[in-house]
Amino acid sequence: MNTTNWLMKNVRLKRAYFSAFHPVYDTPLENKPAVNPMREHRLYQASFLLRDYGFDLEDLPFTTESNLPIHTDPKQAWAQMNLLHSPIEINQADRHQLLRIPGIGLKGADAILNARRLSRLRDLSTLKKLGIIAERAAPYVLLDGRKSAYQLGLFK
Repeated sequence: MNTTNWLMKNVRLKRAYFSAFHPVYDTPLENKPAVNPMREHRLYQASFLLRDYGFDLEDLPFTTESNLPIHTDPKQAWAQMNLLHSPIEINQADRHQLLRIPGIGLKGADAILNARRLSRLRDLSTLKKLGIIAERAAPYVLLDGRKSAYQLGLFK
């Protein structure tokens, strides 16, 4: 991620490509274990956070082994550490803040900003109508100063 971040900032790299390690027979690394393919997916997610969502390398939730968490989306892991106890007010947040909320993407942030010009956003159903994954965003947002009622799923 260090190299990807440097290339995006200094050489204006538009897209990074990753490939999970798979040992090849009759090579010096043939006895090394294969990497979980989910690691490749997390690297792509992190590169999009750096490129499109305004995250810095220091924002990414690396583990003590300097890897991204395998079982959690990097944006979700960041939000659990930073937004769970200080949710963002949807009706006052700027685009940069909205993009930090899980469930809100580039189009969703713009839709929220446009909808706020017409009226205040007060419930999750309004967010759903705007194309937001409201269940994912709910723990990290305030709607008109209040936490919305949401229920955690039994299975993930």
